[in-house]
Amino acid sequence: MFCNWNLGKRHGRICIASLLLILAAGLGAHAAQGLAKGIPDPGIIKSKEDGCYYIFSTGRGIPIHRSKDLLNWEPLGSVFQTRVPQWARTEVPGARNIWAPDISYFNGEYHLYYSISTFGSQRSCIGLATNKTLDPASEDYKWTDHGVTIESAPDKTNFNAIDPAAFVDTDGGVYLAFGSFWDGIKMVHIDPATGKPNPDDSRRYSLARRPQHHAIEAAFIILHNDCYYLFVSFDACCDGVRSTYRVMVGRSRKVTGPYIDIAGKRMTEGGGSLVLASHENWRGPGHNAVLQTPEGDFIVHHTYDARETRGGRNLQIRPLLWDDRAWPLAGEPLGAPLVEKAELKPSDLLGKWKHLVNYEVESTVTILPDGRLDHPDSDARWTLDGNNLIMHRPDKNAPNGAWLDELRVAPDGKSYIGRNLSGMVIRGTKRND
Repeated sequence: MFCNWNLGKRHGRICIASLLLILAAGLGAHAAQGLAKGIPDPGIIKSKEDGCYYIFSTGRGIPIHRSKDLLNWEPLGSVFQTRVPQWARTEVPGARNIWAPDISYFNGEYHLYYSISTFGSQRSCIGLATNKTLDPASEDYKWTDHGVTIESAPDKTNFNAIDPAAFVDTDGGVYLAFGSFWDGIKMVHIDPATGKPNPDDSRRYSLARRPQHHAIEAAFIILHNDCYYLFVSFDACCDGVRSTYRVMVGRSRKVTGPYIDIAGKRMTEGGGSLVLASHENWRGPGHNAVLQTPEGDFIVHHTYDARETRGGRNLQIRPLLWDDRAWPLAGEPLGAPLVEKAELKPSDLLGKWKHLVNYEVESTVTILPDGRLDHPDSDARWTLDGNNLIMHRPDKNAPNGAWLDELRVAPDGKSYIGRNLSGMVIRGTKRND
């Protein structure tokens, strides 16, 4: 197996254009950009029975929401009728809600892994419930709880058993990633017949850790173009609009690692490349899942809305795009109707843009009609090839003396996303002034 990392511009452009066209066709004209209220720590899956999308989230009894279009979500009650199962109240006294569920399908059943813990504690358990269907109208709809899958405790383990994320490999192998703070993200091999750790493989793999900061959690693994990608969240998740949560990523040739970031640093040594961080109204985006579909991929996460200082964590869904080096990028939130265009014209981009580097360093870039950028160096230029925007800006501190930003422009011509030569995320939005 090898990672097909050098995909080329044509392949990247086709994938992104196809995804955005599908989104443009599917979004309703009255959908409001941004958020579905509540729904923290979302785990998502597309049902095999009715084709709807189901999200399971942190809350009393594990709340369930369903959607036909990824935009409009209806509540469907909860998995459990009580806040937490009886066994969980015994094992983790003080647990008030169930955290961070993950939904997957294997061995003919849906497997829902979930977390039982209290804030800041290492006495934690990962439970498992299964169901043959997600459709509550089906006569086969019944959640069966199987109790503890993995547990942690002070002075007994170096990990915290919360934030489970199951991954089903192409050969049918099932793995469960988990962990929060302490010694980081771990993974075990799962027996598909039981959903519990495989008795024939007792190894506990270490996938990612932050030796100094420790603030890492919310693992999620996908396979893309023969390469495994590990998403995690760094920093503080639950401080309201002061939250510093951000989504990071690394990739590997093996599901068990080692996972490496863009700079070549192992995630077990604190590495990780930025995918999404706070910007504009959105604060603390993180604890993501990834929904993979034939039309394209989506990153599903929670975030705080800075306009609601007392609001809770809310659901947000974005297209997950891939650059020419096969690193993931988060597009703009679903909700605003997209305007499908076969191909952008250079004149569509003229004017001032809000330009962000790694969601932190902000500047204004003006795209001029003669191929230049309004920049102190007169040699700063831009070109457009289809939906691919290239910005070339000389800088003695940049690799090879110039920053080269390779960007994907949304079909409506109002935003772009990409990375520079150092792998930093570059995001732009068209200014109205």
